[in-house]
Amino acid sequence: MSSFSRLLSTISKKVVKPFPPTPPTQRNHKFSLLDQCMGNFHMPLVLFYPKHQLEQGPKQLSKLLQNSFSKALTYHQPWVESLRDNATIQCDDTGAEFFEVEVNCPMDQVVHCPEYLAFPPGLSWKNVPHVNDGGRLSIAQLSHFDCGGMAISVRMSHKVGDARSAFSFLKDWVTLAREHPNGELSCPSYYVQDSLMPSRPDGPLKFPVVVEPNAQESVEFEKRFFLSESNIRALKALIVDDPSSIVRNPTTTEVVSAIVYKCAAIAGANISNGNDSSSQMGLVSDLRKTIPPSIQSTSTIGNILTAFSTPIYNLEDLRLPKLVADIRKSKHELSTRDNFKENKWVSEMLEYANKINTGIEDDQLYRQKSSSHDVY
Repeated sequence: MSSFSRLLSTISKKVVKPFPPTPPTQRNHKFSLLDQCMGNFHMPLVLFYPKHQLEQGPKQLSKLLQNSFSKALTYHQPWVESLRDNATIQCDDTGAEFFEVEVNCPMDQVVHCPEYLAFPPGLSWKNVPHVNDGGRLSIAQLSHFDCGGMAISVRMSHKVGDARSAFSFLKDWVTLAREHPNGELSCPSYYVQDSLMPSRPDGPLKFPVVVEPNAQESVEFEKRFFLSESNIRALKALIVDDPSSIVRNPTTTEVVSAIVYKCAAIAGANISNGNDSSSQMGLVSDLRKTIPPSIQSTSTIGNILTAFSTPIYNLEDLRLPKLVADIRKSKHELSTRDNFKENKWVSEMLEYANKINTGIEDDQLYRQKSSSHDVY
């Protein structure tokens, strides 16, 4: 990390606040039960732009991006406020941090390790479990490379919304920068808050059940894999051509999830020296297509998801055609139930919370690794 830090110099660091300020009638943002189960860790997203794609100089781009960032925040105010407790955001116009930096190396040297230079330092998937420790819910950075390229990165708190929600913020920011310089969006995003899944009758959860490990704890588990389009096509063909396969049209998500899980399960069995070779694949699914029409919006913001899983496997069961077939079957079963009234993710989190409260389990927060796959 120290070798990377020598390549970085900060141009400016600002706190950008929404304008106009939040109206008094919108001072409280209430979390859904799904939001309450989620830890306050950052989701990192970065976009790289080579020099030939940039139509303006660095100073003009910097001004344009900062102004449009401020305007975008007026449509996404929960991400620039502060946590009051595990059930509420206090909309006090805390603001979002905006870094502008120079990176003294070509962009192609950073693309495969963006966490070290393209993001503000020290925040890699960092969880902020307590309310009053000063952690901001969103942070942005504009990076200028000495080759003339540029990167725009954001870190958005998972407490406010899922990955699809963070992409909605980026889309609105880009739209305001390119198409609507007056700061107006024709179809603003909608924050569902607790309209889909209110707190339990006995009150909200007092702490997040899911807590990500901090950067120092998780760094040894971080690994980046790149699967080319040709490799994915080969995987699909391998599954389709297998005589035992019952899935004739596997999706990219299904085959990638299957191969990653198979490798992880085999590695886990090797680490355990054969003491326990059984494992199970857990996945996460977006629920936006099943939202009631009265709430649905073009961009619906929040943690709108559920979990599903495959059967428990032994090592001899880890065949790609079987894994893909089980994923497909589990997704079908998911589509046959009301995932807001019977949300498996929430039920599992509440079950664990109840065990903690009754002292059945150790008094520690459940840890969910960030290697789960979003299935859309």
